[in-house]
Amino acid sequence: MDYRIALIVGRFQPFHKGHLFLIKKALEKADRIIIGIGSANMKDENNPIDFETRKKIIKAVAYKEKFEDKLIKIVPLDDFFDDKKWLKNLETQVGKFDIALGNNDWTNNILKKAGYKVLQVDYFKRGLYEGWRIRKLIREGKLWQNRVPRYIVSWLHGFIAKNKNETMKQFNNVVLGGTFDHFHAGHKALLEKAFEVGKKITIGIATKEIYKDKFLSKTVEPFKIRKKSVSEFLKKKGWFKRAKLISFSHFTGGADKSIDIDAIVVSKETFPNAIKINQLREKNKLPLLRIIIINDVLANDGKLISSERIRTGEINREGEVMSYELGVKWGKKKEIVMPESLRPVLQKPLGKVFDSVHKVIKFIKFIKPIQVIAVGDIIVDSLLKNGVDPDVKIIDFRSRRKRTDLFEHASALQKGPSLNNNPGTINLKTAEVIKEKIKKALYKGEKSWIVIEGEEDLLALPAILFSPLNSLILYGHWQLGIIAVEVDEKIKNKVRKIIKKFN
Repeated sequence: MDYRIALIVGRFQPFHKGHLFLIKKALEKADRIIIGIGSANMKDENNPIDFETRKKIIKAVAYKEKFEDKLIKIVPLDDFFDDKKWLKNLETQVGKFDIALGNNDWTNNILKKAGYKVLQVDYFKRGLYEGWRIRKLIREGKLWQNRVPRYIVSWLHGFIAKNKNETMKQFNNVVLGGTFDHFHAGHKALLEKAFEVGKKITIGIATKEIYKDKFLSKTVEPFKIRKKSVSEFLKKKGWFKRAKLISFSHFTGGADKSIDIDAIVVSKETFPNAIKINQLREKNKLPLLRIIIINDVLANDGKLISSERIRTGEINREGEVMSYELGVKWGKKKEIVMPESLRPVLQKPLGKVFDSVHKVIKFIKFIKPIQVIAVGDIIVDSLLKNGVDPDVKIIDFRSRRKRTDLFEHASALQKGPSLNNNPGTINLKTAEVIKEKIKKALYKGEKSWIVIEGEEDLLALPAILFSPLNSLILYGHWQLGIIAVEVDEKIKNKVRKIIKKFN
């Protein structure tokens, strides 16, 4: 033999003939083997079989294939979504080995970088022997039995039947937690998975201590509203009687000490917390929780739906991206044109009406908005003269269609280059600049000017669309005075509907 101890890492979901081929290759190279079962702490559609069950199957294979005496141990390898943590855990669980054999590029690369000897083994008849292919055949009720060692077929039949009979309710008590701010599709998926696999569900709703350091934490909804959103969803689904809603002020939510829970449902984002909870449970001499990870729930831009993205005004609760209203729909158009039918609609104020800038300033001090965006020369000038510098200032050197010299002494460099926007239109490039300036103000605190060549009247609409919740958009109305729009989800949806009617 070339080596004393060989390591094999795999998920074995389920164990198939490709795994057996790899084991035999390892025993050709080494006297003895250690088998690491990956994703040992996972429970999802790609990891339906728990660690202990997979361990029993491998022991059965070792007995039937007569390599029991050469199998040193079978160890659990948890997922961490962090290469360094995964490697550290592997080294702790496995101990010393001389060579690793495998066909997974990810695990092979981690071990190579750490200085271990790795032998890349080609897949054995990959078109037949891959876990995901076999799981797919099982789900579809097609022939899968010839892809696994024959002596475990009857056992797998029993496992499949048992899971079907239990309709996936494998756990008596499942726990999950979250802020549940601006209750969205991702929250629904989290709850749906918990009620799919569990009989009783404990739902932790975060208090301020948990989210105080989150971005835009001041715009997180009050606890009562977040709890109500969860409750209403559960009642609609008919799940409310199976649920227990609690508040939590520490990331564990008591899950590190509770003896009554079996599993925890998390997203990939919150998965590290589940790992920490299990580490604490181990110290407390409690059984480890099965960790069930839901699939990512994506917005229509392919990125995750999150409460933070909703708070920043980037998406709505359904995952619809606000900027898609300006650009995607119109393809290569440079501008969109307001139809005459919308004129009466837009002549009505979109927010509160003020007859003086002093009242507006008093209102700003009262509501303390996340951002102030001012559209119009008179408004911008009045605010600046009264010591209020809006985060984004949109001007066109005109007032009521007449040229004004209000800013003739302001630095051209400060204001930047002029952008086009014809009367009765929204220039899509200009709208994109507004979006970027709003983001810079939000994330970097940079205040900016946008100078328009043409007319800036309709640019209040993209400003509303792109601004974070709890912002304030100010624009002028030639008859009524100053209109102050407090940005919330309702006004964003209204503006989306208005813009959809542009040509």
